[in-house]
Amino acid sequence: MKVLSLTIFFFLIHHSHAQIGTFNLGGRNAGMAGASITLGDEFSLFNNIGGIGRIESHAAFVSYQSRYGIKQFQEVGAGAIYASEIGNAGLGFYKFGDDIYSEQRLHLAFGNEIQMISLAVAIDLLQYHISSIGTKKSIALQLGGIVTVTPEITLGAHIFNLNQAKLDLESPEHIPTVMKGGVSYRPSDELMLNLEVEKDLDFVEIFKAGIEYQLIKDVFVRTGVSTNPFIGAAGIGIHPKNLKFDYGYSSDEILGSIHDFSIAYTPR
Repeated sequence: MKVLSLTIFFFLIHHSHAQIGTFNLGGRNAGMAGASITLGDEFSLFNNIGGIGRIESHAAFVSYQSRYGIKQFQEVGAGAIYASEIGNAGLGFYKFGDDIYSEQRLHLAFGNEIQMISLAVAIDLLQYHISSIGTKKSIALQLGGIVTVTPEITLGAHIFNLNQAKLDLESPEHIPTVMKGGVSYRPSDELMLNLEVEKDLDFVEIFKAGIEYQLIKDVFVRTGVSTNPFIGAAGIGIHPKNLKFDYGYSSDEILGSIHDFSIAYTPR
C-alpha cells in the first residue's frame, strides 16, 4: 500500500512540475523557459553541471521560486563554486515542498574546461519525505558537458541519474532518469538563441526555445517557450559590477504563474 501511494504521489508531483529529475533554477534560466543547457554561469551547478568548468572565479548564489501561488510548491536553492587551476568544484543545496511532501538534495560537482570542451560530474544525495510514509534516501550521479563548435555555435548535453538509482531497495519506483541536449546560436555578443530538448525516460519529450538580448551594459531581457504543457516565459537581468540580479516569470497553461528570483555574487 505504501509503494502504491508513493507511486501515485510521484506521478502527481511530476505532472505539477516539481523538480524530480531536474534542477532548472535561477531567474536567467526561468526567463528563457528553461533553455539553459549551453550556459556556463553559476547556475550551471543546477541546470547543466557541464558549464561549471567555464566559470573563471569563485561564486556564491541563491534562488527562490514561487509556483502557482501555492505555498507548498515553493523551492529554494543555494550554492557556491570554488575555481582553481586544476578545475572548479561546486556545492549546492536544494529544497522543494513542505512538511507533508518535500525533496532535498545535497549536490557535489567537479568540472574542468580543456580547450573548447567543458565536462563535469556530480553526485547527489537525495532525500524524499512523505508524512504518511516516511523518508527515503538515495544517491544519483550526473554527467554534463558543453562544447564550443564555433564562436557562434555551442552545444550542451546532460544526464541526471546516470546510475538509474531507485527510491529504495523495497520500491520498484526509480528516480527519474532525465536527458537533455541543446544548441545555442550567438551571432553577436548581445544576442543568444537557444534550442533544447529534455527527455524523461518515462514521459514525452519537452522542447524549449529561449532568447537573451543585452539591451545596454549590464541589462538583459529574455523570453522563451516550452512544451508539454505549453509554458511562455519572460525575464530580466541586471548585473552591476560583481552582482547578478535575475528575475523570470513563466505561465503554465494548466496550473498558473511561476516567479523565479536569483542573486549571484562573483568577485572580479
